[in-house]
Amino acid sequence: MERGPLPRAAAAACGPHFAGAARALLLAAVLSAAAAAFLPVTESSCPRDNSLVKDISQMHQSSYGREGFSHITVAGALAHGMKEVEVWLQTFGPGKRTPIHRHSCEEVFVVLKGKGTLLLGSSSLKYPGEPQEIPIFQNSTFSVPVNDPHQVWNSDEHEDLQVLVTISRPPVKIFVYDDWSMPHTAARLKFPYYWDEDCLPAPKDEL
Repeated sequence: MERGPLPRAAAAACGPHFAGAARALLLAAVLSAAAAAFLPVTESSCPRDNSLVKDISQMHQSSYGREGFSHITVAGALAHGMKEVEVWLQTFGPGKRTPIHRHSCEEVFVVLKGKGTLLLGSSSLKYPGEPQEIPIFQNSTFSVPVNDPHQVWNSDEHEDLQVLVTISRPPVKIFVYDDWSMPHTAARLKFPYYWDEDCLPAPKDEL
């Protein structure tokens, strides 16, 4: 049933109410804009930078809550619009290591400084199993087979380990293990990963 226009008396009664509400909303918007102008501007930890040449020393660097660790996304999918690969610069202090983890992307490391150990499990068993311990050293390069659980460890007691990492299919989806005997099916998906959280805050399911 169609409604006709409000009776004149009702319209007159509502008019001041609606006008007052509109004035209140307008005043709130003006005050909010004025307050925002005085708020400090915080630098995003996921700055979008599509410039052709970048200074790595000026790029965002963080430990992401892990003592003795530093990560820089040199060229990323979310921050820089990369489609096929992503490049990281990571530094591990003496004795520091990554979590035991796996991912369905290709990964290549170049050791820029220091030495350490690659711990490599197997995806062919129900759990990673006893890992191989493979020495890595300055100017060495190595790749990790897709979906094989692994861990990079700075086993040197004195010097930092610095690596340049290239992954395919960014942004990375990482499955994390508690230990080498944890079944693959129990590994926990961490996505977005720590350095992508500010760029892609909404969790996504693994396809």
